[in-house]
Amino acid sequence: MMKLSQTIPVLFLGAILAVLSPELCAAFNVQEVASLGQTSSDLPVVKSAGLSPDMDVPWSKAVRIVDPFEGEFLGVFDRNSLGGYLYREGSKQVISLWTPSSIRVLVTVNSGQATSFFYTAGYVYPRPDFIRFVTTKKVDKILLKVREKVFKLDGSIGSFAVSQELATALKNAPDENLNIRLILEGGQTVDSEIGKGTVKGWRSVY
Repeated sequence: MMKLSQTIPVLFLGAILAVLSPELCAAFNVQEVASLGQTSSDLPVVKSAGLSPDMDVPWSKAVRIVDPFEGEFLGVFDRNSLGGYLYREGSKQVISLWTPSSIRVLVTVNSGQATSFFYTAGYVYPRPDFIRFVTTKKVDKILLKVREKVFKLDGSIGSFAVSQELATALKNAPDENLNIRLILEGGQTVDSEIGKGTVKGWRSVY
């Protein structure tokens, strides 16, 4: 049996821990938040949330976006080229930005036009003043399949709100490419994929 002289220190220590436990919990919470903040600060920084065909950003990985108009938040940029070579005429490019509050999508189409031609041995050749340009398409709807559930999103000007249900699904998405269908203005559809690198990046964003 424990002696009285041994029992009193044990009870005293227990009382101190009981009183300090909320402070200890708070300290651990502060430490956890600080750790999360440090993790965020270690991410690559992108200075604009704008999307463009020739943008240069870290693709398919979590980044810290510091936009002069929209503020600071986390995001993942994704890019997928359709139709073969990236700069081939008629090929498409799907660029997207995944943030905690929204999904932004840009669809571009590569085109070309010769301003004049010349003829040689019965063949027609474009002159060196052949012009290449990129046009963008407005995205009205997104269909995104995560596991067996299909999320249907309506947006405006290429931006789509992220619900809590969708955020949870994205955070827990399987480590693989995911199918996405974009419905353009006028009804045309573009089927694309979100790379598994971007899917892994979602876990840091949502």
